[in-house]
Amino acid sequence: MRILIADDDRIPLSLLRFQLEQWGHTVLAAENGAQAWELFQNHDFQVVITDWEMPVLTGIELIRNIRATDRVGYVSVILLTSKSEQESVVTGLVTGADTYLTKPVDPNELQARLRPSQRIIDLEQRLAERQRELEDRHQRLAEANAKMKRNLDAAANIQKEMLPKRLTDIPDMRFAWHYSPCDELAGDMLNVLPLDQDHVGVFMLDVSGHGVQAALLAVAVCRYLSCHQDESSVLWQRQIGSGEYELQSPAAAVTQLNARMMAQSLSEQYFTLFYGILNRHTGDFRYTIAGHPPPVLISESGHPTLLPGEGLPVGIVENDYDEHRLQLAPGDRLVFYSDGVTETMNLSDELFGASRLFETLRDTSRRPLGVALAEIVSKVAAWRGVAPIHDDLSLLALEYSPQPRFDRPSLARRTSEGPRPLAIAEAF
Repeated sequence: MRILIADDDRIPLSLLRFQLEQWGHTVLAAENGAQAWELFQNHDFQVVITDWEMPVLTGIELIRNIRATDRVGYVSVILLTSKSEQESVVTGLVTGADTYLTKPVDPNELQARLRPSQRIIDLEQRLAERQRELEDRHQRLAEANAKMKRNLDAAANIQKEMLPKRLTDIPDMRFAWHYSPCDELAGDMLNVLPLDQDHVGVFMLDVSGHGVQAALLAVAVCRYLSCHQDESSVLWQRQIGSGEYELQSPAAAVTQLNARMMAQSLSEQYFTLFYGILNRHTGDFRYTIAGHPPPVLISESGHPTLLPGEGLPVGIVENDYDEHRLQLAPGDRLVFYSDGVTETMNLSDELFGASRLFETLRDTSRRPLGVALAEIVSKVAAWRGVAPIHDDLSLLALEYSPQPRFDRPSLARRTSEGPRPLAIAEAF
């Protein structure tokens, strides 16, 4: 240990120093309290052994100065005194001495008094080593978290790149969308796909669960729902002989996608999906639903109607999917949404519900699409309040706004093709 001794009596001072150095300690000696205080300020000591009565600065005053310093590591103080009065001993201990020795000092007693100091020093060293280990782990954890955050941000940016872009470039149609992940990465995805000169595809999917695993599956599924004509996309079917690609029906595309998911067994997760194809010239809209909430049709009069359709989510069992057909009239709107909209809960665990969604759609039917979706998002946020967000929130709106043509199909055909949509009153 590093020990400072202070005594104005040179003979006891020399004997004490010799004894301590014989035991392997590093010792500095001072002949009065002032000299000891100067040495203490300029060196790092673990133990101070000081006499009580010294000129210039007494041992008690030296102890007060030591205890007033802000120094890393504890300093054990042993007070030497020739006084045997109990009151004097108590004064020294109250001032800050850890223990005391009466003069002349007995070597065995001195060694016994030093052992607690050695235990304190050993404990501090172990604590300091443990602290360094914790700081090192904390630093590594902080670096790992920062790297993970950068990776999550990069993955989130990749997801955002897969969202719709340049929607105003599609003639005869208007679009608006909203996409709010509940975490850095989302299991929801949506897109608008210009398929060819006549057809535009729309899809919305919702992978079970959240986080990285759900996001990875969502990105993989988007690759299968690509508008590019190649073998990876389920939207196209390569013709035998010619090698050319033909656009598949929504039911065939979703059935093939489900078969791929079942064959590859990418994970135990599944996802809900809505996929539809609109002929922008005729207003003919064909769609398939795989466990996803059915879209809402809003006529030009502002009346919302829930479209028919159901089906198992993709990736559960082998299954063939049904296809539905709808004839859109100019001014008609279709609104697609994930269950993160209707299943948003407030602090009372009450759902936002479909009825509030339809009411908002009815009230905003004359407003621009973007404004209408923003109103839905605002109403959902107001309903949730300070309750936690549990799911991604996705909305996609389509408005059929064809340019005038002489070959426009008669609106009388509207109700003659395909199954009749369910009115809200019939669905709820």
